[in-house]
Amino acid sequence: VPNTERRPLVRPNLATINLRSFTVLIVDQDDAHRWMMHNLLQALGVGEILTANSNDDALNLLKRLSKKSVTERVDTVDFMICDMFEEMLNGIDMVRWIRMNKDSPNRFLPVILMAKTFDPKTVAEARGFGATQFLLKPVTVDALVDRILTVVNRPRPFVYNTAYFGPDRRGSLKPVPRERRDLDRSDVRVDRSPLATALERFPNDSVIRIFRPPNHLKRKAGGGDDNGDALFTQGAVFKAQKELERSKEEYVGSALDYVGSLQRIMAEAGAAPDKSEHFQRIHGLAKQLGLQGETFGYPLVSMVGNSLMRFTGGGLPNSASSIELVKVHIDSLTVILRNNISGDGGTTGRELVSQLQAAIKKITRAAAG
Repeated sequence: VPNTERRPLVRPNLATINLRSFTVLIVDQDDAHRWMMHNLLQALGVGEILTANSNDDALNLLKRLSKKSVTERVDTVDFMICDMFEEMLNGIDMVRWIRMNKDSPNRFLPVILMAKTFDPKTVAEARGFGATQFLLKPVTVDALVDRILTVVNRPRPFVYNTAYFGPDRRGSLKPVPRERRDLDRSDVRVDRSPLATALERFPNDSVIRIFRPPNHLKRKAGGGDDNGDALFTQGAVFKAQKELERSKEEYVGSALDYVGSLQRIMAEAGAAPDKSEHFQRIHGLAKQLGLQGETFGYPLVSMVGNSLMRFTGGGLPNSASSIELVKVHIDSLTVILRNNISGDGGTTGRELVSQLQAAIKKITRAAAG
């Protein structure tokens, strides 16, 4: 993952970050992780936090923002943290739309992409469409703070040509000597206009441009105009760390609420001649459990949730075996959460997985026979 250089997150006698006037957009289909990110950003002092549970919802929000004046659009969303989940419009497609679409409210908008893993091919593709930074899930406070500091303190120049628009992909975040900053070529233009001006006269030609606007975000955060990095206060980082710990402690309770919902749906499904709508609701809850468990240190919850999601996503028949199949998954989830089986669960975890797999095999064989 790019930008792994370690820098101090807090140091005395330097300008401090103040994000009270910032607005951040979080896009994440995982309800619990999205709420956790919301609370972490709030603890770090972000004034307004917008959330969306899909890229499609985020896209509609950005389209509405594009109707504002250019000056308002620059300040409406300061940066975006977007999950890389797969759907019709994934995180890379979202970046491409922001950079290249005429309806984008701010083509310079910093976009931090989030995922559980980033392989080199995905990173290269995301950079090729203009991604700003990358953030691994589950998110740590140190990693989140580091990405925000990079976005605020060290924005890359933007490059425009007929094939690409986005942050300079050469990757160096270190100060470049002035004599090397701008290419000494007659076919390259350097634009140092403020963002609003650059957006107003966004090019539509074949001339290569390098955009080096004043650091709007650093000024907005109260970091001043000097070359030094502005940093978070120790109190803000400490508050975020405590918020993360609290979120993890509360996860079991929220996951048990999901299991309770699954049990209620199954009770309703028992007497229903057509259970397809019930299985569809179960599929949605199972999907959330599959997304959340590993993030909060309960990979067995993710395993069982994903298994239940696969079965219900394929359209289960209205049969007793389907009811039994769902129930063995719910029973497994209940055991994991009631006994607080985190990590792989050791011997207990292996036995639980083995029992679930045996029960699934028995039920599916009986149904097929």
